[in-house]
Amino acid sequence: MTLDYLIIGAGPAGLQLASLLADTSYLVLEAGPGAGTFFRTYPRHRQLISINKVWTGSQDPEFNLRSDWNSLLHELRFTRYSDRYFPHADDLVRYLQDVAEGLPIRYDTRVTQISRRDDGVFVVAAGDEQFQARRVIMATGVSRMHIPAIPGIELVERYDTVSVDPADFVNQRVLIIGKGNSAFETAEALVAAAAVIHVAGPHSIKLAWQSHYVGHLRAVNNNFLDTYQLKSQNAVLDGTIENIARRDGGGFRVDFRYARTVEKLRVLEYDRVIACTGFAFDASIFDQTCRPDLVINDRFPSQTSAYESVNVPGLYFAGTITAAAWLEPASPAAADRCGPPGGLGMPRE
Repeated sequence: MTLDYLIIGAGPAGLQLASLLADTSYLVLEAGPGAGTFFRTYPRHRQLISINKVWTGSQDPEFNLRSDWNSLLHELRFTRYSDRYFPHADDLVRYLQDVAEGLPIRYDTRVTQISRRDDGVFVVAAGDEQFQARRVIMATGVSRMHIPAIPGIELVERYDTVSVDPADFVNQRVLIIGKGNSAFETAEALVAAAAVIHVAGPHSIKLAWQSHYVGHLRAVNNNFLDTYQLKSQNAVLDGTIENIARRDGGGFRVDFRYARTVEKLRVLEYDRVIACTGFAFDASIFDQTCRPDLVINDRFPSQTSAYESVNVPGLYFAGTITAAAWLEPASPAAADRCGPPGGLGMPRE
């Protein structure tokens, strides 16, 4: 059987799409044991940065939804699952699992390869099984760690696997690479235990309250800045890391080139180094017949304003990976192929 749509991923984006495709033939494939697998692990310290404003003073559901960043367009509202302004990630997993009830989802089904036949039909392999669909929608999110090309980066700990127990960092000097929410979430958790914490990256911090982009550093994660400004042995460093090497007797030597000081290059020493350098879209499952072009340091799929791949017709994207649709302008050829607005599967002119 050839499906109209095959959705890869049962997170918020995949579930939202599935709930709106009732009049078509479709299936959702999810690698994990249940809906919202990503949020069973992330964020590592379990506090979401999405607002959950339960009390708004209004009975208007449309108005209330503006302050409810976690609910899908569904009869179930997340505000029934938590009254915390910044909820625990486990509450979101419970909510998504309830939303998924009754939808055609195959759990524990990890996609291993996606190819495209000459007739345009996609063939999706998951272990020994194969699925066919006219359109594939990638709703996998940014599922792999982005690791920058720094000599010695393979020696350090990573955000996705590092211990979240502050007791493991007592009286240690810690370098955190990255200046996003994962970096400052990690720094915040270590403030009471570590001796020194440096948060480093090549660019200045982008604060959400200044940029009005919710993906930039949120106030809920930036209490660390208070310890920096009040000279509590912590610091934010602007510059590039040129090399990381193990130190005799344990720890690390880091060659750091400052961005705006007279002392351009300095050797810094730490007990621990943690890479909190963000995430990226995993395109490794596509073979040469339908490998999507990537943009923004190969971290996102290149896509049209209709969220379709610029080079693979019928391949669409949903959720966080659609950020590239407005961060990266589409080519003229891709724009021509978009056709009229209206979303997935609209006929092209």
